[in-house]
Amino acid sequence: MPEHGTTVLLLAHSQYLGVYTGIAKKLREQHDAKVHLYTSTIQEADYYRDRHGDTFASITVAGALYAACREPVEDEAAVIDAARCNEAELGVAINQLAVSDRHLGRGYALGGFKHPRSRISEETSYIQMLNGYNTIIDFWRRELDEKQPALLLNASKVLCVLARTRDIPVRILTGSRYKNYYYWAVNEFLETGVSLENRMAGATITDLPFDEPVAGYTAFRKKFDSEKEFLRTARRTAYMVLRQVYWSLRGFEKARGYYLTENIRYLWRQYRDSARMTDPNLPVLNDLIGKPFVFFTLATEPEIALQQLSPEYLSQLSCIQGICRCLPANYTLVVKEHHTALGRRPTDFYRQIAEFKNATFMNMSEPGFNVVKEAAAVVTITGTAGFEAAVMGKPAIVFGRHVIYQELPHVLQIRDEGALAEALDAALNQTWDQAPRNGKRFLAALVDFSFDLGSYSQWTPEVVEQDTIDRALNNLNENLSTLPSHLTAATRRQAL
Repeated sequence: MPEHGTTVLLLAHSQYLGVYTGIAKKLREQHDAKVHLYTSTIQEADYYRDRHGDTFASITVAGALYAACREPVEDEAAVIDAARCNEAELGVAINQLAVSDRHLGRGYALGGFKHPRSRISEETSYIQMLNGYNTIIDFWRRELDEKQPALLLNASKVLCVLARTRDIPVRILTGSRYKNYYYWAVNEFLETGVSLENRMAGATITDLPFDEPVAGYTAFRKKFDSEKEFLRTARRTAYMVLRQVYWSLRGFEKARGYYLTENIRYLWRQYRDSARMTDPNLPVLNDLIGKPFVFFTLATEPEIALQQLSPEYLSQLSCIQGICRCLPANYTLVVKEHHTALGRRPTDFYRQIAEFKNATFMNMSEPGFNVVKEAAAVVTITGTAGFEAAVMGKPAIVFGRHVIYQELPHVLQIRDEGALAEALDAALNQTWDQAPRNGKRFLAALVDFSFDLGSYSQWTPEVVEQDTIDRALNNLNENLSTLPSHLTAATRRQAL
């Protein structure tokens, strides 16, 4: 843990509200730390002041990016000069910072073109976007200069990049994709900062059961199934209208976000696409048994899981095209849609994929975990299916450069699409006798590196037991004491 009486900056996260506020309280009580909280809206700041005001040394609205994007720019040359200076200092193009922003970077979400449009996405010019990023970079630079933090919790993309230039440690609470285990990631790519391969031999747990999807999947599926019906969609539409009226009357910042008409259309596209992707004529797993196939799960766009975790490779349609082009004659590519992606796809997205003679969609109601078990291999960019394949000992071809299981021999990482044919040949024709054993050892090393959040649920983020907070903080202390304060060469290799 940083020294007694040190300073910590924390960016609020609604999904982990109870965990982060609990840790902040412990840091203040046990380490006399000054924890400064940053929220995205005035209403969020008011919430924390009302309920957790004594926990934080200060609560600040970090809304400089979008606020500046709304301002007219009088001196374009000065904005461009400032942007070039920032790029030189950070080693990152401003455009690269925008890739993971669902408003300013929506153009990079090629498979999410129908994601609702917002006022920021529609009304911000390019020069205003540059001005916005100049402003938020200056904001965080001043905060770092003034507060001299020893630790950043839940840092944003921009803050992570700035932290790398100053060797300030970053930790981000991240799901381990196993039961309710989590780990502290060291950057915005959610990397562990350690070689899990080196830790595999010393893992204290050796034979963990791996027989169900990631924690929360079942609860999410039930929620999704309850919302896809016609009457439920109609009720959600009415609720959305009433909520927008309430936000507008109260002057909430949220009222200035997405266009109401866009959100309503999005709901009904979800309803339509849900029916399309659960069509009884689409094959289920029983229809695939005994037939050789490669499995590809679509990722939601725009979403951190793709745009932020894999800025080097973003095009799912290009990926599918490459797989179909290189598949042997007796194999089929089975494609499964993601529930949260419904309603966001371009108009002909599904039809384009259906044009490939050796590709087929499968019924979205089929759990992907079960499909991975039967697949000859899995191809993904950053998806959970790749993780599941890695643990099960299935060959996995991965386009993302930051997945935490990339060290495993049966995980074939693609940095050049020209190498895809060779990777598919290896995945489908080599013998991977040691892969199941290596997958189990990897899972043991990951769990040993992680901690259990107990009964915590994203559906009740404020409810967290005290012993859960203690485990999270103890793991954070151990993580900070064993990892260097600066990023290792492996985690620092990308400036994106």
